[in-house]
Amino acid sequence: MEQEPLDRGNGGRSDRADARRDARENGRENAEPVVITATDVAGSRFVSGTGAAPDPGRQAALVAQAESTLPMVVRSLYAPRLTSVEQRSGAAGDRFFALTDDRGRDLTLRLDAVPLPSGTVARTHVNTTSDQHVVQLSDRMDPRQVGRALSHEVGELIAVRDRATRAAAGDPEVAGVAPNRQDLLARGGLGGADRRLSLTEEDLGRVGELNHLAARMNDVTLDASQRAESRGELSALIDHVGLRPQAPADSDRFTPELRAADIRRDVIDPHLTPMAADALRELAVPVERLSAADAGELREFRSRAEHARPLGATVEAPPLPGFRPDGSPVPREELAAAAAQAADQRTRAGAATLEQLRAEIAATGEWPTRQVVVGGGASLVGRDPGALLVDARGRWHLDPGQGIVQSPDQTRDMRANGMGDAHQFADPTARVPRDAVRLWEDQLAMRGPVVDGTAALVPGQDGHLYAHIRPGDGSPDLYVKVEGTPTVATGLPPEMVPGVDRRDAVNLPEALDAVRGRLPAGSPAHARLAGEVTAERALQVLREEGVLDGLRSGGGARAALQTLDATAQWERARAAAPGRVFIGDEIAEGRFDARAAAAEGAPKTWLVAGAGGTGVANAEIILEADPEARVTIYGPNLPPALENQVQFTALRERFVREYGGDGRLTIDIHPDNRVGAVQMHLGSDGRPRFREGRVEADAYVASLGRTAPMPEALRELGERTREGGGRVRGDLMFDRDRQYLGYGVTFESGGGQHRVEVTGAASQLLPRDVFPRDTQAALGAMAVRQVPSQSGNAAPGFAPVAEQAARLAEARARGSVERHASVPESWRRPAVAGATASGGPVNPVANAARLQSGGGRSASPGGAVPGAGAGVPGQVPRVQRPPQPPQPPRAAR
Repeated sequence: MEQEPLDRGNGGRSDRADARRDARENGRENAEPVVITATDVAGSRFVSGTGAAPDPGRQAALVAQAESTLPMVVRSLYAPRLTSVEQRSGAAGDRFFALTDDRGRDLTLRLDAVPLPSGTVARTHVNTTSDQHVVQLSDRMDPRQVGRALSHEVGELIAVRDRATRAAAGDPEVAGVAPNRQDLLARGGLGGADRRLSLTEEDLGRVGELNHLAARMNDVTLDASQRAESRGELSALIDHVGLRPQAPADSDRFTPELRAADIRRDVIDPHLTPMAADALRELAVPVERLSAADAGELREFRSRAEHARPLGATVEAPPLPGFRPDGSPVPREELAAAAAQAADQRTRAGAATLEQLRAEIAATGEWPTRQVVVGGGASLVGRDPGALLVDARGRWHLDPGQGIVQSPDQTRDMRANGMGDAHQFADPTARVPRDAVRLWEDQLAMRGPVVDGTAALVPGQDGHLYAHIRPGDGSPDLYVKVEGTPTVATGLPPEMVPGVDRRDAVNLPEALDAVRGRLPAGSPAHARLAGEVTAERALQVLREEGVLDGLRSGGGARAALQTLDATAQWERARAAAPGRVFIGDEIAEGRFDARAAAAEGAPKTWLVAGAGGTGVANAEIILEADPEARVTIYGPNLPPALENQVQFTALRERFVREYGGDGRLTIDIHPDNRVGAVQMHLGSDGRPRFREGRVEADAYVASLGRTAPMPEALRELGERTREGGGRVRGDLMFDRDRQYLGYGVTFESGGGQHRVEVTGAASQLLPRDVFPRDTQAALGAMAVRQVPSQSGNAAPGFAPVAEQAARLAEARARGSVERHASVPESWRRPAVAGATASGGPVNPVANAARLQSGGGRSASPGGAVPGAGAGVPGQVPRVQRPPQPPQPPRAAR
């Protein structure tokens, strides 16, 4: 639900503007919060335009009020559709509402109050797969407007569920057809005669608001001023949604607008309560026919709304990806061909960009200067058309699976963020196809210069920052002098090796650094451990130099040695069983031979260690690659988000016997299931076998979580900065609405500094050598709250990354990116207020209703340097210092 004339977070089309923005609204936690009430700006007007966090108790108070109001809204306005509503507590003490619809289906609804973008009063994460839903209210909203907000969100939720049900039943009006995205309830005329006059989800939410306000304006338990305020709100909303003409009666626009208003009224009439229908008969008329009091208030409202409009011309948004040049959507049946065509066009665009860069080098004898973005994926939504994009087309261009793990309903906000309309290519509860993701990413990538390849940011001898580019076509490397602040969006960092110490030395570089730190600086062992060495080689050096036993007995290097031991064991397993030991990302990115998996003598039993999202994706890929394969997923628990995702529920139904599947997948989950270093032995046939607990298999996949190093594109820059006695500092980036945009890293050395900004999935895991652990913990808590598991999404996932990228681009354009030392306090889980006082709150909706009868994974790893994954994940050769610029070509004689 949006604040007019601002945009709605999940699909509204009202004008973007900042209502009542003033100098004191600077978005920082210590600034004074601003609340805009219902009479301030157009339509529904009860959220501040930007800014400050409320006091800590405000979120809890809003949640408590919403919890007491929701049953009233449901019973008074939606009783024919929702037959019961009961508040319950989960195992973890969290509260939610259990509801039953008119078809006898159960659903749940959770409520929270969180920082939301300017203009968004509330938003609903609708999950038509698990039927678990979450309504998030803005923590800056006027508490008096909670009932109106919930009336909108429940109406929208019902509309989304209805469409999914009809599509599943094969209703030809919705099955295989993208939903109508043009809101009927909007100002002005109706446009072309061929327009589909159907109500969108947003429209039906608006009808809920109309019903709510009509009930309040007639509620005799409210005092006269409260009823009058609701009447004014209803009149303003009628004006905003085009239910009365705004043009003067003597204007040429009056008759078309009046006709459009009448048509809108006819369309929504079946959805209005009798009380709302009566109210509209009285108020949804031209201003000239209103009473003097109503007309005066409406004119005053229109004047305020006009002053709240943005100054200057509105920048037209670029066309969404997934559409043809003529503006028509790509049909579903043409998706594969369109994706292939876009991939070919991107390849040719990349070659042209390389040719242009090399021509510039030849002509000037200098490295070209460009703004630079490294990595792509869903972050391409925020792509700066003027920047040089270097991206290897990873993740979803490599993944052999069906698509991302969410459905179009679970990613319905992506269209508003500029990514694409998932409903265009799949039904509401199906998976978003992989080809759709590839099409979107390739089309977004081509909005400016692009190079298919990898890049690392390195300091030059001249003090400037350079991007060392390795083209994916195998042509010679080149360098680009970086202009401005570069952006890195290279996706999630590498996964960890099983058995490493997860706290103090989670990967090999950290373990080597810790061990070298325990050795004298001039010792032979210290020198021999410099550079790139394997874990096996490091342990051998420590033994040969006679220091290994001392380190083990001393205790100070326990974590480092645990990681060295586990990594060495991993290296030996990979060497002894090539093609049978994988890190999960190698499976997910197609870096295993699917044909070999189906061949005679190939592994037929697989052990996937780790029951997270990557592990589940790995299992699906293996099972589909080899019809004879059997997979066991082994771990202590299943993440809550899995039960809410399309992929996992479908996977169980296809392959798990207990859910009606063919029995080729076993999910071995128990709190005592702990995964240590990889355990390998030789079977009776002389072939390697792998074991965890009671499970034994031919092949092993580790999907145990991720390390948190500096992104690979920044590794060389960080190492050189520290080697030169400099320091590396980090900060978290938020906009004025406390929306997380990523993190920044500043490299200071020799009196100069370079800043790089990291966004997308990579920004959800902070480098452990830059940020303190409590900052990462706070960021993780924020991520879970911002993107609740009931949504079927996670903060590093495709749709949330697209939203983050859009927010970052907007904040940069406005110059409103803020740097914070940690996560704002308002993103921490608030204390939930206790039960309401005896007697409960007044129920104006129910009281009024009694007067009459009747009845809303990740950016691609484009910056990874080739070579990663060949041995230990994350180990890559060092990039070299940029050479001197090439000499200009000799002039022709």
